[in-house]
Amino acid sequence: MDNAANLDFFSREENVLEYARAAENVGLWNSEKKLITENIERGAAILELGAGAGRVSLALAKLGYRNLTVTDLAPPMVEIAKTIFETAGTLHAGTRFCIEDATALSFPNSVFNAAIFAFNGLQMIPKHARRERAITEIFRVLKPGGIFIFTGHDRTHPARKKHWETERMRWENCKQQAELDDFGDSFYATPHGNVFIHASVPAEMRSALEAAGFQVEFSQLRSQICDEPRAVHEFSDDTRFWLARKPREY
Repeated sequence: MDNAANLDFFSREENVLEYARAAENVGLWNSEKKLITENIERGAAILELGAGAGRVSLALAKLGYRNLTVTDLAPPMVEIAKTIFETAGTLHAGTRFCIEDATALSFPNSVFNAAIFAFNGLQMIPKHARRERAITEIFRVLKPGGIFIFTGHDRTHPARKKHWETERMRWENCKQQAELDDFGDSFYATPHGNVFIHASVPAEMRSALEAAGFQVEFSQLRSQICDEPRAVHEFSDDTRFWLARKPREY
């Protein structure tokens, strides 16, 4: 499948408003805050990909981060993110808002200290080759020593074991949904329609990161990092965090 279905999903008014509510009411997860504040300095140039309505970047701006580039593939998401920043009084001179495709970023080489792709955004990109291209692009725009923090669904999670055993049988018997390209693909049901997402195993993700040149420094499920409030559990199920670094000598 191509990216048109997801672009349509994230451009719908009801989904834009849902993400706007999350930016204002859910905010930064405890796990996100811990990893970001412990590894990214306040003065760092940060690229947020798949930002939606700016949930992560808005919280970072409130924490004193000023050099933020907030991007999403869906123009309505970028527009509402900027509006939310303006309303919150967190729109600073160093904040930029851009419509960006993670598989073909418009930025020069080596310009960001950190990249963040929160809430499983990387794995919402259809097709294995396109996800790998996004990782390569993120590596390209990071400075040497720059870090990449992101989350992704993990199909080895015990809660999903039965689902993926059933899916494996379907794929082996060529009975999977015709729209799917890779084992691990699925359509996740939401109140406002179905959205594509890929669930990987840790070895698959580690291999893709290392092939792009990254050094993997951290990989843990959110539940292993710290406790989260009820709002976070209602917003997202358990997901795996990754922290990878572009070698300093690159």
